[in-house]
Parts: sequence; C-alpha cells; structure tokens
Amino acid sequence: MKKSKLTSVLAVIMLILLVATGCSSGTSATSTPGAGTSGAEKNASGKLDKVTLQLKWLPQSQFMGYYVAKAKGYYKDEGIDLEILPGGSDIIPEQQVYNGVADIGVTWVSSLMKYQSQGWGLVQVGQIFQKSAMLLVSKTSAGINSAADLKGKKVGSWFGGNEYEIYALLEANGLKKDTDLKLVQQDYTMNQLLNNEIDAASAMTYNEYGLLLESGLKDSDLHVINMNDAGVAMLEDCLFVNSDWIAKNQDLYVRFLKASIKGWAEACADPEAAGKVVFDADQSVSLSHQVYMAKEVAKLVVPKDFDPANIGYIDMDAIKQTADLAHKYGLLTKPAVISEDTVTSKYWKEATAK
Repeated sequence: MKKSKLTSVLAVIMLILLVATGCSSGTSATSTPGAGTSGAEKNASGKLDKVTLQLKWLPQSQFMGYYVAKAKGYYKDEGIDLEILPGGSDIIPEQQVYNGVADIGVTWVSSLMKYQSQGWGLVQVGQIFQKSAMLLVSKTSAGINSAADLKGKKVGSWFGGNEYEIYALLEANGLKKDTDLKLVQQDYTMNQLLNNEIDAASAMTYNEYGLLLESGLKDSDLHVINMNDAGVAMLEDCLFVNSDWIAKNQDLYVRFLKASIKGWAEACADPEAAGKVVFDADQSVSLSHQVYMAKEVAKLVVPKDFDPANIGYIDMDAIKQTADLAHKYGLLTKPAVISEDTVTSKYWKEATAK
C-alpha cells in the first residue's frame, strides 16, 4: 500500500513536470527569430522592441518613409518602438551605428564604402534611393549647355564626399579638375549662384533646386546637368547596420524593413500628405518646401518604370558603378570589397516575400 501511494505521488509529479515543460517549449517557439510570426505575436506581452534609426541629415522629406511608417503605426504593428535620431553636419551615421548609439543608419553608399574599407564592420542592408539626386545647376545666361561648357567656369561643390560625381563628370567630358576650371567651396544656400559668384552650383533635386525656384527663378531660367543622364551617378541614401548587431537581430531588422517599405510606398503614392507628416514631426523648413521635397524624393525612390513593390531593392550594377567611381577618383584608396559581408539583399528578400 505504501509503495502504491509513492508510485501515485511520483506519477503526479511527473505529470506536473511534463505540463510545465510543454508550456515552456510553446513560449520559446513563439519567440524564436525567423519563425514567421508577426511583431504582435512576438510581443504578446505588449512590450515593443526598441530600435533606433540614425538619419544622415535633419528631419526632412528626404526620410519621409520612416516618418510616415511611424505616424501610421506600421512599426508598432511589427512590434517595434522606433526612435528616429536627426543628423547634422557634426553627426556621422557610420560612427553612430558602429559605436552602438544607433541600431540602423541612413547614409550614402560611397560614404559607407569608405568606412568599410577602413575595416569597420558595417553592412549595407537596403537601398532606398534608386537614382542620384545630384545636379550641377547654372543660369541659362552663363551659357553652360553641356558639361564641356564648364571649362573656364567657377563650379561650386560642398566637398566632404560630395565632389566625386563632379570629378567623374569632368573627366568623362575631357576636363581636368585642377586646371580647366575652378572648383569653389559652396555653402548650403544657393546665394553664390543667385549672386553670380559662381557659374554652376551643386544642388540636390529635392532641396537646393527647389530653393532656386522659391527665389523666383523658373525652370526655363536654369540649365541642369543630371548625373544619371551623364552616366556618372553614385548611389545615395541606403540602410546599413553593424555586422554584430544584425547577427543577433535579423528578425527584428526584417520587421523594421517591412514597416519602412510600407511607409515609403505610402509616402511615394501621396507625397503631399507625406510632406505634411514630416512637417508636423519637425518644422525645420516650411510646409511647402517639405511637400516639394517629398514629390522629388518620390521620383528617386520609385523612378519611372520602377515597381513600388521593389522599394529598398539593391541594384548591384549601380553598387559596382558607385564603387568604381569612388576608387577611381580618390574616395577609396583601394577597390571596394563587394560581398555578402558588405552588402546583402537577403533581409530585403525576406521582408518582401509574399
């Protein structure tokens, strides 16, 4: 009888242990990264995963997709609490991400390649701008109707990594940058061009060109050299991460990218609304300029004949062109290493899988 009671007690204990083990296994399976569950399922407790995004510049419609996704709750839907850190002239996104201040960064591809070439463990994991926004703009009165006409002129550049498309443009048209023209340090206004202190100025389609129009000039008053049309374009806004961070947070980044792509698609479909979202988030410039920027940025993210479903796609031919130009004109001291360790589409493929 004593033996029977002991057997019964042991059986009950074993049953309790089995039930507890089963509950534990179920919880673990639900939270396993890459298990295909939604952000809401992964955060059934209501706790959101904190993610920090470092922008390359101040809050503006250049980054409207992230602001729209946050305002619409798309990150929250994926179980993410996103903090957007503004950039500035004294903030280097690569340093912020490498040092762990931010989880994900936005920068130009050529700039990222420079830091990668120095041994920094950074990986490009998305490409938002499919086209270069860099222009050289002159007044029609300057008589610059082609790149060859830049000979003997004063040409403005911001330098600091922004000059390499200009160098490529000049060489492609048989001009030597040190002797055939004068390159001038340009500020972040367009006053030097407006005051005829320089003959041609650097301008981004979504920002400085708009400042010229806002000054009272018309499109017909200006001549534009577009780096894409000239065949010397270098890729700009991309997404990148620290290789150590992504190794531990693949699922989290995929969820971030899903929400971001949704935000970018909505922003590009309705740039006027997107411009207002950015303006409401940070009134760094006027509403009208934010809307102007949004319309122009949409053309870079979803160019003509580009499928919006492919937002974030990494065009490896464009990556290689950027790398080749960066090396040829001195931004890189040696050819860029292009491999899965430096640029990868695998997270984008997962984020966009049906």
